[in-house]
Amino acid sequence: MTNYPKLEARRDFIERCTRCSQCKFVPTPKSQTHASICPSMDFGEFHAFSGGGQLIMGAALLAGQTPVTQGFIDAMSACSMCGGCDVSCKVNFGESIEPLDSLYALREQVVAAGHSPSAHKTLIQNIRTFGNSIGAHRRERSAWTEGLAQMPSSAPGADVVLHIGSTLSYATAKHESLRAIVRAIQAAGVTCAYLGEDEESCGSLAFDLGYPDDARRLALQFVEQVERLEVPTVVTFSSAAIAAYRAVYPRLGVSFSQARVLHFTEYLLDLLNCGRIHLAKSAALVGSVIAYHDSCKLGRLSEAWVPHDTRVDTSPGGFKVSRAPDLVRFGNNGVYDAPRRLLRAMGAQLAELERNRAASYCCGASGGVREAAPEASVQAARNRLAEVSPSDAELMVSACSNCTDHLARHGEGIAQTLDLLDLVAASIRPGAN
Repeated sequence: MTNYPKLEARRDFIERCTRCSQCKFVPTPKSQTHASICPSMDFGEFHAFSGGGQLIMGAALLAGQTPVTQGFIDAMSACSMCGGCDVSCKVNFGESIEPLDSLYALREQVVAAGHSPSAHKTLIQNIRTFGNSIGAHRRERSAWTEGLAQMPSSAPGADVVLHIGSTLSYATAKHESLRAIVRAIQAAGVTCAYLGEDEESCGSLAFDLGYPDDARRLALQFVEQVERLEVPTVVTFSSAAIAAYRAVYPRLGVSFSQARVLHFTEYLLDLLNCGRIHLAKSAALVGSVIAYHDSCKLGRLSEAWVPHDTRVDTSPGGFKVSRAPDLVRFGNNGVYDAPRRLLRAMGAQLAELERNRAASYCCGASGGVREAAPEASVQAARNRLAEVSPSDAELMVSACSNCTDHLARHGEGIAQTLDLLDLVAASIRPGAN
């Protein structure tokens, strides 16, 4: 009898893996140089570092053929849980394997067995104690609101509740940009609520690290806070949060009863389209060709997840056929268009990177990689930045501040990276032009 009951539920999926190694590559590579989809594999250069390799590790655990060794943990820790392997696998196999859910289950079982990397234990302890992974004090979370019109945290009736996220809440260099955008939203006649010091981690990182109970606790708490405010819309500035709301919370059986959830780029595009805000041309963008980086969380991982029949049937020809083909998540319905439309509204000319949208290459900023496997994280950032060709683009822009910060730290001598948040803050105006 197995000691890994949650992983056991993924046994059929794990055993369907044909070891084809498609999980290591983008579905339709444009060049050999940028054919990889897996930063972990690029770092480890060994099959165990890939999505398929970790499925083999999970199968070995289920069969009792391997202990959780340091090498096992090192391979697991280099994975940013970016979901690239999941997209590539589904091009060939639909939902018959779905490696990402098996990776979630693998991490959960490794944690349950007491083998969570020490760096991950620190992150989760910070989340439990401080409500954020960096260990910053709760009282500092709302410092960015200084000088803004008051935003209630308990009175119902607001148009939106703002979720800022831990990255931006404690990044003082971003506070003026946050204030500029919120001022413009308020000037457009939108009444904003904000949880202030009661806002906590969205649960995305806890889920990635293999702590679903912590993730569910945070999800339930946030949904209860939103329901109490009786707001129709949640607007988050966090890419990890929008991915959590749309794809992690449903996996945990948690949902908002009525409120819709939007990334700030989606909400601003709505306001722009109805003339309630205006974006002036950006001096930083006009005349330059911009390469846009699709964040994993904001992109493929923000595609909605819904419960579905994951069983497969065998067709008369012997092929495995999904019972729910319409619900296969290929990552195509993430937040891709809104950031690009905002950039174009500010005068940007966009040049797509070879690996873009659902096939974007992870920068290495998420999944606990920066803390547990920093060398892998740095290499991923440099690999991504190297994709910016000086002949095609002068700048890289991302709508994920976590990605932007990570890429900027490691981009010296490769490419300059700008945050869409800062660009919008400098251009946003209330009302139509």
